[in-house]
Amino acid sequence: MDVTGIDAAKAGWVAVSIRDGQFSWTVASSLADIRCGSVTYIDMPIGLERQQRRVVDQLLREELKPGRTSSIFNAPLLAALEQSDYQAANDYSKQQAGLGLSKQAWYLLPKIRQVRAHYQPGMMESHPEVCFARLTGHPARFNKRTIEGVAERTELLRRYDCPPYWELKVPGVATDDWIDACLLAVAATLPATYLPKSCPYDADGFPLYAALPKKITFTETV
Repeated sequence: MDVTGIDAAKAGWVAVSIRDGQFSWTVASSLADIRCGSVTYIDMPIGLERQQRRVVDQLLREELKPGRTSSIFNAPLLAALEQSDYQAANDYSKQQAGLGLSKQAWYLLPKIRQVRAHYQPGMMESHPEVCFARLTGHPARFNKRTIEGVAERTELLRRYDCPPYWELKVPGVATDDWIDACLLAVAATLPATYLPKSCPYDADGFPLYAALPKKITFTETV
């Protein structure tokens, strides 16, 4: 088995890989410098719609009810990749999709461009908070940046023998970045389902769906 979980960070990207049962990590400024596994889960939109909201964002949000839906934001429209300023991109989004572009989505555009530029087979969008919910049967009870939030997420990761990478001190990588990358890597080792089930692609051939672990119990996997 050769899998990788990747999360964006101030330093660029943090990746956790699991190869033949062995964990390892990489921090890199460019996605091009990360060796991806044959299956790679990345917490970043890949496929983008031209004129409407992505169905995958709505489905992921449903998975986190109640209480954690705000962690799923609407991805930008494809045209936003070519917009030079936020106001223009926001106006275009309102005109085409009836929905404005969040500042969070705008600031992620460089990362989205990078993912699309370095996309490779086996790379799939995923979401660590939804992976946590799938593996525990419920959304996280606490914000991931709180002491309690860190504790409930790392308790899950320890059940999968994940090393405590979240204790590392690497410039530009926050504790929750490590946790998210670890959650994605662990999820990538498990049988997957996809949202939407039809696994659509955008106009440029990028996946408009997310990969997630099936809703299973620890007694089935650990």
